[in-house]
Amino acid sequence: MISADEFADRLSKSVSDRFGNADFGARLGADLGLDSYSMLEVYALLAEMGVELQERDWLSVGTLGDLYSCYRAAASGGMEPGPPVDLPSGSLRASGRIGSPGPHGSSSLLGPVQPMGSPAAPQSARQPLLPVDPRLSVVDSSRELPGALQPPQRAGRFFRLAPVLPPAHPFLYELAVSPDVGFRWRYRGSVPSYAQFEQELWPGMIVQFLVESLQTGEPAGNVICYNPDLGLGHAYVGAAMAGRYSGSGIAIEPVVLFTQYLFDVYPFRKLYFELPEFNLEQFGSAVGDRLRLEGRLIDHDYYRGRYWDRVILALYRDEPLASLHGRDADRVDGSTES
Repeated sequence: MISADEFADRLSKSVSDRFGNADFGARLGADLGLDSYSMLEVYALLAEMGVELQERDWLSVGTLGDLYSCYRAAASGGMEPGPPVDLPSGSLRASGRIGSPGPHGSSSLLGPVQPMGSPAAPQSARQPLLPVDPRLSVVDSSRELPGALQPPQRAGRFFRLAPVLPPAHPFLYELAVSPDVGFRWRYRGSVPSYAQFEQELWPGMIVQFLVESLQTGEPAGNVICYNPDLGLGHAYVGAAMAGRYSGSGIAIEPVVLFTQYLFDVYPFRKLYFELPEFNLEQFGSAVGDRLRLEGRLIDHDYYRGRYWDRVILALYRDEPLASLHGRDADRVDGSTES
């Protein structure tokens, strides 16, 4: 197990030099400027150090101190974070306490968006919204021929992509109209009737999935591919996750899974992300690295008393989103190869 100073030094060298002068009370998003794409770099670094955090760990991390606390707990084999440690003086000032609340306090982590009229089930009783026969997911590797084609990957380290069937519609409606997500998503803050939402759920789509948590089985988000042009080889992609995943880093995993699925199944050359500029802060560090800025509509969208540009980003087949700054992360489960 490495010390607090060594931990911050590795983050500074591999992810962002802002870690070098940060105290342990520094918030990963608001103070250190990490978005979901940058947080994947943190995940990759921890994986290289032999530590893999669970979904609940990522959702509890709001500060550098929280991150180190989770690292200590995982590295020592403990199930819960260890007690607060005495922070070294110098570059890592002891003004933050390990184990502090999330980015906006403990109340910022929203519970699952429940289908209307459905009470939350106890944690131990929760089942996937769309149960899958376990026999369908069992692959007998002994029967595979050398070089045999593999099915497209629809499960990662934290999430899986499930078909959108009628039982998922209430969750998807709640996601579309929830206060913390709705203004960024399909209806931009307006609230359609449930009947209108169901009527508009599939037109224009070539494929969409419900995102489910592998740890809890709960619905977590929605990924969509729409307005495809198979002749020219492009389509548009959108994604939304429940508010509790905001800024966690793992929220981008379903996007990685989904875009790779689209490139595997369809002859797309590139995929477009069209979004209001205020959404760009969630993964802006990927622009210029894997996402190319290919269009900008000036003052196209309105929100909160001002007009915002709409930007069009492109992801190319030969530059997959899963490859992060020189690390071989073609597997979205966080494993790496030297």
